[in-house]
Amino acid sequence: MPATITDVATLAGVSPATVTRVLQGSPRVSPDTLERVKAAMAELDYRPSSVARSLRQQRTGTLGLIVTDVNNPFYPEIVRGAEDTARELGDSIILCNAAEDPEREIAYLDLLLERRVDGIIVAAGGLTKRHEDLLAAFPAPLVLINASLGRGLVPAILSDDEAGGRAAAQHLIGLGHRQLVHICGPASGSTSERLAGVRAAVAAAPGEVTLEVLEGDGYSAGGAAARQVAARLRPPYAITAHNDLIAVGVMHALFDLGIRVSQDVSVVGFDDIALAAYVNPGLTTIAQDKFGMGRLAVEIISRLRAGEAIRGNYVLPVRLVVRGSTGPAAGAGARQTAALARRR
Repeated sequence: MPATITDVATLAGVSPATVTRVLQGSPRVSPDTLERVKAAMAELDYRPSSVARSLRQQRTGTLGLIVTDVNNPFYPEIVRGAEDTARELGDSIILCNAAEDPEREIAYLDLLLERRVDGIIVAAGGLTKRHEDLLAAFPAPLVLINASLGRGLVPAILSDDEAGGRAAAQHLIGLGHRQLVHICGPASGSTSERLAGVRAAVAAAPGEVTLEVLEGDGYSAGGAAARQVAARLRPPYAITAHNDLIAVGVMHALFDLGIRVSQDVSVVGFDDIALAAYVNPGLTTIAQDKFGMGRLAVEIISRLRAGEAIRGNYVLPVRLVVRGSTGPAAGAGARQTAALARRR
């Protein structure tokens, strides 16, 4: 059986209370006693229990991480960033799958509080929206990812969605596209910021550029939206999607319709999930620093535990990753030549 504090005390010739003081780092222990206790611990290969350690330190060394859906490929890098950083700090992660279920969300929040976790990270936009009042007054250190509360009451880690939407549209306009379609995601969170960026790029574009906005959430919805667009528009045109899953659904639907991605229709996603590089053609997308989001969330929890007062949003930069799903609009070269001739 593993050695106990009593075993250590007996071997060192001291009381269990003295061993406890040594474990706490108390200055009330003489150097000679300290050496005897340490020697007894080494001889017995004594390891303090995590429960006892948490009671002494007023912390459990565990963090809760709630995600919207573990099946969504957006979340693994966030989880990896959080877990790697937690391990570096000597902590561990309890992962909870909210599954867009309000009852499950509340149950997980209650469970994590009962487990006395040192902090909770919420990477679930729907939960944030449904339980805003609860989160605003949450009794444990809390950080949000990819969602925020009004008035910046809780620290939130976001991506620069407006800049990402703008970069996606600018890329397509630069390729000569004059018909743009944006497929929105869920009617919450950062959807409006990404669309705002697309609209800003269209408004600033030289010449006439049209923009149509459709709604769709997920792979199937992306495919349905693509079919709807293909029934009305003739190539060339371009589609920007709220996320990569929507964009992949768009590409598969276009393939089924015999419409060539990049040659006839260009497609841009958002997130840069692992799958984006392996579809055919590779998906041009806006990359979020998902690993960095998880890392920063744990770092902020650590600072909150240390007593820092942290509020407001942390906005991480995004970048355009160009792959094979975007290409010059057919006839774009001729239109640009004509435009130059008119200006002359």
